[in-house]
Amino acid sequence: MQSFSNTSKSLMIILAASLAFFIGGCSAEEPVSNLQQNVVITSISPLADLIKEVGGDRIQVVSLVPTGSDPHTYEPKANAVRQVATAKLFFANGVGQESYLENLIANSQNPTIRTVVLADGLPILGVKEEHDAIEEETHTEGDGHDHSQGNPHLWLDVTNAQHYVEKIRDVLIETYPQDREVFTANAQSYLLELESLDQWIKEQIQAIPEEHRQIIVYHNAWAYYTERYGLTVLGSVISGEESEPLPKEYAQLFQLIQDHNVKAIFGEVGFNTKLILQLAQDTGVKVVEDLYNDTLGVTSETDSYIDIMKHNTNAFVSALK
Repeated sequence: MQSFSNTSKSLMIILAASLAFFIGGCSAEEPVSNLQQNVVITSISPLADLIKEVGGDRIQVVSLVPTGSDPHTYEPKANAVRQVATAKLFFANGVGQESYLENLIANSQNPTIRTVVLADGLPILGVKEEHDAIEEETHTEGDGHDHSQGNPHLWLDVTNAQHYVEKIRDVLIETYPQDREVFTANAQSYLLELESLDQWIKEQIQAIPEEHRQIIVYHNAWAYYTERYGLTVLGSVISGEESEPLPKEYAQLFQLIQDHNVKAIFGEVGFNTKLILQLAQDTGVKVVEDLYNDTLGVTSETDSYIDIMKHNTNAFVSALK
């Protein structure tokens, strides 16, 4: 009996010592802040990539809209509400890109989450007057972007993406000051990469003959890109995100292509290609189906912001030269 009692005591001592070592080891080698990364929420994968480049391994970025999906039809589910409920930061693009955001945050019951609008302070293209906004709202019912606020696709101009990165850096430093040096260094390095990218795109577009720089696109996502880099959008296949052109509008597109000798029509990943394929067949021009704007791709050539910008530029140059 004495032997059994001693053995039990010995086992208890060993177990207690082991538990103490385990707990002490976790707290010393992996602080809680590292075991549970700081979660940051954003809407779409191009923005998520900008945040990852600045945050590095110090934060975990959650992009609500799945890669390759159409953000215009995105509706937050219960999982999105749970993710927002525990986050400190939501990086929104703004300009109507996240029309669901107010309800999402209300449903998350997270009164302390900080919403940072990346487009704030930048010039917005395509802002509608009040009567135009009412007309467009009627025409584009069901659209996931509110274009009455202007065109939301600012990140397709690399200089705007640089402003986004600077704002992301500053907000991350304010929220997690212990990682200031990491965020500062990451942002500095990435901003240099974006500067090189901006110059590269300008050089590539200059290789296209001026008379070939007019394009037809699926929807009007390209205003910032074309203004920055020297292309001209003559028209878009749909005037609202989900509305097909009327017969009169389709005829006008056909005539534009004929009158301006347009070389190609450009579609986008995540959107239905039926209309652009039909228009290309009717007019006999080339069609490019796989530009990226609201989403990254899933291949190693398209899974980062820099990669999709290079992919898009190469696609424009190849089709228009």
